[in-house]
Amino acid sequence: MGGRLGADQGLQSEAEAKACCADLYQSDMAKLIMGDTLHPGGLGLTNKLGRLMGLRAGDVVADLASARGESAQALGRVFRCSVLGVEFGAQAVRHAAGAAPDSSRARFVRGDAENLPLRSGAFDAAVCECSMSLFINKAQAVAETARLLRPGGKFGLSDVTIEPGALPAELQGDLGQVLCMTSALTAGGYVDLLDAGGFTVTERLDASVEIIKILDEVESKLAAFLAFQKMSGGVTDSRQLERSPELIAKVREMVTAGELGYWLYVGKKRP
Repeated sequence: MGGRLGADQGLQSEAEAKACCADLYQSDMAKLIMGDTLHPGGLGLTNKLGRLMGLRAGDVVADLASARGESAQALGRVFRCSVLGVEFGAQAVRHAAGAAPDSSRARFVRGDAENLPLRSGAFDAAVCECSMSLFINKAQAVAETARLLRPGGKFGLSDVTIEPGALPAELQGDLGQVLCMTSALTAGGYVDLLDAGGFTVTERLDASVEIIKILDEVESKLAAFLAFQKMSGGVTDSRQLERSPELIAKVREMVTAGELGYWLYVGKKRP
């Protein structure tokens, strides 16, 4: 009885953690810092990932952790493929579905990337942008992705990379999570993750410059957000506002030193 109760509590805690993460990505802070696509490089990098994957007209593609649906819409529009966005956050799914035009090639459902509500072998490709780093069980998410792909199917993954011990304490909270840093792997770690999950990595692309481009905008956006919180009586500590330029400078140093990066990967499902 005690073991069953402990397992149930563990599942509840895990579900609560995923819900909190989904809510955080719908927050004003996430929108201000990361923009509508919620990942470095925006739709330009989404399209580059699609080209690296060799997406073609008529392909059936799953977009895992599809957020508000901008990437799914872009892939359907640019590559003329059918895209099913899967997102844990109910609010994001409603937004994506409501914003999709009648001519859209994208549809959206609520689901967990670690337990996908999709048929095995039904997809030609899958993408996951700046989200694998946030998943609690990354190996399970990769295994689920492999399950839904046909043999030879492509998995396009883009995410933040970070060297062990490089993340300063100041970025281990909500801000670090919005920036996909807190549970990110090394550049080689994602290759190992894909390989262990049944994929052969065919493409690797260093897109770390996109973090620098974001940092060019983040400082002013973050300052504006914190100033708004302060004026509106929010709980944000004003010391965060004063320290934001220092934190941004630290992130720049990490990118320059190779401690923090952003990489694109394409994995091909092994037979």
